[in-house]
Amino acid sequence: MVSRRSIRVKVMQLLYSLDRDPGVSHKDLLRRYDQAVDLAYESLLFNLFIILEITHQAVSDRDARHAKLRPGPEDPLWNAKLYENELIQSLVKNKALRTYFDKRSFGARLDQDLLMKMYNTFSKTPEYKTYVLEEVDNARHREFLLDIYRDLRKNEIYEEMVDDQYSFWQEDKSLVIGALKKIIKQLPESNERFFEEYLPDNDTVIDFGRKLIEVTMEQAPELEKLIEPTLKNWDMERLAVLDVILIKMALVEFLYFPTIPTKVTLDEYVDISKEYSTPKSKDFVNGILDKLMKTMLEEGKIKKEGRGLLEE
Repeated sequence: MVSRRSIRVKVMQLLYSLDRDPGVSHKDLLRRYDQAVDLAYESLLFNLFIILEITHQAVSDRDARHAKLRPGPEDPLWNAKLYENELIQSLVKNKALRTYFDKRSFGARLDQDLLMKMYNTFSKTPEYKTYVLEEVDNARHREFLLDIYRDLRKNEIYEEMVDDQYSFWQEDKSLVIGALKKIIKQLPESNERFFEEYLPDNDTVIDFGRKLIEVTMEQAPELEKLIEPTLKNWDMERLAVLDVILIKMALVEFLYFPTIPTKVTLDEYVDISKEYSTPKSKDFVNGILDKLMKTMLEEGKIKKEGRGLLEE
């Protein structure tokens, strides 16, 4: 459940932390990388746990309505189908999933008052009233859960709750959202270990990510020697730190990843520079990488496997 794009961003940020604190060992940085990848996966299940806890607020809501001394006409009919439906219960009764939740102490990380506040943002709507009081099938349960999740993502409480727990949340968010929507669409889930399908694959995490960060660290002096001739009147020390890091990473992909097309690498790092570095970084990174790519292609330093991987 990680992409090469998210791995590149993680590596960039970790290399930036190394630049800020040169005392950090390469071994420690690799440990931080492994942890960042693990937390991306954990954040998916943390999001799933939040949804389960929010749906569980429907039980308290029902019980409170039924306990009223002067109930309204709808109160005796109110139910907790949001939590007690087959889809959610297939997760609640999943022992392997619950074991994961408990080992990560998810329950201790959440404020029940905030969960109820998030529940109340939709529980008082006409749509929820209709959902509760009408007969619905699993397709409708599924649709309503997806609607709730869409609305939760716009909720500041929800966003802060996750962002406070995971430092890479903004980078991992789109992947988590896609995976969680897929999980909801597949409910009810009969496979007790279904969530392991979303574990990051070794090709992306190790063969790509770990190699990318290791080679960029180990070959830093050699990479700087390749970059300097293209800078003309620019002083390496005066360049934006992130720009230099991104150029080094792109060079590593040019030279050490024979199956990644040069054009893909160039476009990816230009796009990342536009989002994470200075307003001028996009043009600068694009210009330097384009020059380096053409020079190294002419010198035969870049060797790619397969047709169409060498694009100028």
